[in-house]
Amino acid sequence: MTKSVFRRFVFFSLAVALICIIIVCGIITFPVSEFIEDSKRSTLEENTRNLSTLVSQIAGNDLHTLSPDEERVFTASLSTISSSLHAITAITDTQGKVVYSSAQELNGKVIDLPQSFVNKLSRGSYFEHGTLHDIYNHQYYISAISITADNGVDVIGYCIVAQATLWTADYIPTIFVVLVALVVLAAILIFILSAVYAYNTTLPLKQMAAAAKRFAVGDFASRGHVKSNDEIGELSQAFNEMADSLASSEGMRRNFIANVSHELKTPMTTIAGYIDGILDGTIPKEEQDYYLGIVSQEVKRLSRLVTSMISLSKIDSGEITVKKAPFVIQETAFNVLLGFESEIEKKHLSIEGMDCDEDIIAFGDSDLIHQVIYNLVENAVKFTNESGYIRFGFTRKATSTYVCIENSGEGVLPEDLKLIFDKFYKVDKSRSVDKKSMGLGLYIVRTIIRLHGGDITAESEPGEYCRFIFWIPDEAKKKKELPYFIKEKENNHEQ
Repeated sequence: MTKSVFRRFVFFSLAVALICIIIVCGIITFPVSEFIEDSKRSTLEENTRNLSTLVSQIAGNDLHTLSPDEERVFTASLSTISSSLHAITAITDTQGKVVYSSAQELNGKVIDLPQSFVNKLSRGSYFEHGTLHDIYNHQYYISAISITADNGVDVIGYCIVAQATLWTADYIPTIFVVLVALVVLAAILIFILSAVYAYNTTLPLKQMAAAAKRFAVGDFASRGHVKSNDEIGELSQAFNEMADSLASSEGMRRNFIANVSHELKTPMTTIAGYIDGILDGTIPKEEQDYYLGIVSQEVKRLSRLVTSMISLSKIDSGEITVKKAPFVIQETAFNVLLGFESEIEKKHLSIEGMDCDEDIIAFGDSDLIHQVIYNLVENAVKFTNESGYIRFGFTRKATSTYVCIENSGEGVLPEDLKLIFDKFYKVDKSRSVDKKSMGLGLYIVRTIIRLHGGDITAESEPGEYCRFIFWIPDEAKKKKELPYFIKEKENNHEQ
């Protein structure tokens, strides 16, 4: 049978609590017994002194020469005191003969008082927890003191008071029953409290386990509902973040499959249709070159798709390595622009910022940075308005190179801007403008820049411009906050 956290927690708490109760009871027993004995001794010794004083006042100088009236008063007084103390009192002469005792069996009996007893009495008082050398049949608290004559010096006898102890065999069953009852009640209370606490603690874990099982079958709607600030609350928050990430990834995966299916189906259908038309003679020979040109464009489109997928696969598997070397960043940007010359001329775009007075030397993988700039320029050309501009900015600050690429146009909405670097995310969901994109370009851009130890940000003013700024350090460093690299907005829009 599987041991649940709930069951283990309850039994562990119960065991710990019972052990603590037993230890505490054992620790408390000794000081309590010492306190009881000290209190008993103090009270008993005081009562013994008072009784000795009373006997001395009644008897005078001789315990054996009491008148009938004195003996009657003497006997009544001792009986009353013995009853109030619940004790056995005995008055003996110096030879050990019992003159009076509340225990009838001791009256007139001669007690063999030990010499140690007499010696202690000569120095003051006597106290023990025992039987006074087997004079008594049971264990007693025994207090004794000398009885002096009227002169306060001569000893005429001894006053002995024996009081039953609290820890006799008669009390053991009762004490045992009380302790057992207390332990049982404490165990029940601890069990209930531990069970309630354990249930409340493990319930969120069970809920998250059930939700995780639903995640396995594609249901990402479940969330944790713990709002506490403890570890369970942190786990619930992390679980919810994971669920959000999984739900987002699942949505992107479905969109990706739909996009890939569309991207593959459309060019392949076009290619197959035109080739079949050429082969079966539907397309006349004088028009074949035109349609072969369309087929060539669709093949290139498929090639770009495959290239993006290969780049994505390498990024996810960590196969991309950065080989840094110095290169002129403006030359890389110029080479990229040459590849978009026809599109730029077709839309009558203005290219700004390429006429730098000095070369900016960057330290990085020139091939990877070429891909970064290519993807950014491709987006800029695609979304820039007719007769708009694409502006470049290159600079060196400390040991890093900064590149800014800005284009006029509709820009990006704030809700899209924060997701623009996510994998498979497409701003143009209608595919009215961005017909060839898979939503991977900017994700690949950010990944390459971060592999260099830098970072990239995006800013946009809807209806006016969109700006990307990235920086790469000369050496790979721990990621730090991206410095602000933007010229005044007024200067950006002078031309």
